[in-house]
Amino acid sequence: MARRPDPPTVQGTVVLIGGTGDVGGRLVRLLVDHTAARIVLVSRTGAGAGDRVEALRLDIAGRDAAGKLPPGATVVNLTEATPPSVAAEIVRNGGRFLETSASPDYLTALRRDVPEGGGPGTAVLCVGTAPGLSTLMAAELLRDTEADRVDIGLELGMGRHYGQAATEWSIGALGRPYRLSDSASTLVAPGALRRLFAFGRNSRARPALGIGFAVDGVADGSGSGPPALVRTFLAIDPPLVTRAVGLLLRLGLGPVLSRRKRGVTRALGRLPELGQARTRIAVEVRDSDGSVIASRHVSAGDQAEVTAAMILATIRALSAADRQMPGLSTIVDHLTFAGALNDLCLLLPGMAVETWSTGRIGGNP
Repeated sequence: MARRPDPPTVQGTVVLIGGTGDVGGRLVRLLVDHTAARIVLVSRTGAGAGDRVEALRLDIAGRDAAGKLPPGATVVNLTEATPPSVAAEIVRNGGRFLETSASPDYLTALRRDVPEGGGPGTAVLCVGTAPGLSTLMAAELLRDTEADRVDIGLELGMGRHYGQAATEWSIGALGRPYRLSDSASTLVAPGALRRLFAFGRNSRARPALGIGFAVDGVADGSGSGPPALVRTFLAIDPPLVTRAVGLLLRLGLGPVLSRRKRGVTRALGRLPELGQARTRIAVEVRDSDGSVIASRHVSAGDQAEVTAAMILATIRALSAADRQMPGLSTIVDHLTFAGALNDLCLLLPGMAVETWSTGRIGGNP
């Protein structure tokens, strides 16, 4: 793959809300190494100050929180504790707001509040791994094949303990029914949809459970026809953990786990690490009779590292743009799949990133 020229150096101010966690720490290192930006970490404790990094003690859910952020900054939101009204005010005042959440309900609130606020700034949804990298894969595959349905499978390795926020979100999702992308009314229970994905090249298919995570921007790549049916699935490496979670869901324990997600997160942190610390994504598009037309696969390293690199890739793309795209957008409006892979290899040179496709994509086998 030919490497595209580096975009202009990222300058100005980058604010990380909730940036003292797993992804935030990795993103700070990337920002220090690859940008000239002023870096501000926002948290309730005011922790995290260091070389080129300032700490801002602030309750982001408090009164006039948005007015206390540096004006005109690029703001990366890493916590769902941030009220959507904060995003709306940042955009209204001309700033940039990058959202990393995978929660469909949270993004629905942003889609409601940000356009109502107006303003010359921009908000970018689905910035990260899934959604994010998976969104680019699915959107371009839908566009190139003109299919009307797509399945997105995400496999996370348990080779290390993930950050508290990410783990709590995953456990909480086990108790949250979700809506399919083409349905305004049908709720699907977590684990009700199940299927197998071949995440590795020439490897045995592994079980995955239907879980709701955001797919904003996926159907935008499929043209002007009706909305595509997008289904999302989660698998855990090793597969025995996926099967165990599936059994708990069949027993109706998803809501119980969701309500006790903090305690479950603490308990998981005391267990031995299992499997591999890697992230694999498989995307398949299907025709009306359910046959697979084409697929695209990515295998990479630690999800937190991939997410941090995808965030910086989006910031770089915004910095390189000739003009700001005002209002609400998604990662699909700013990055291509090829561009994202290029940035992953540039920003994470020690990480092995493998990608392959099957079927006919864009007229090519």
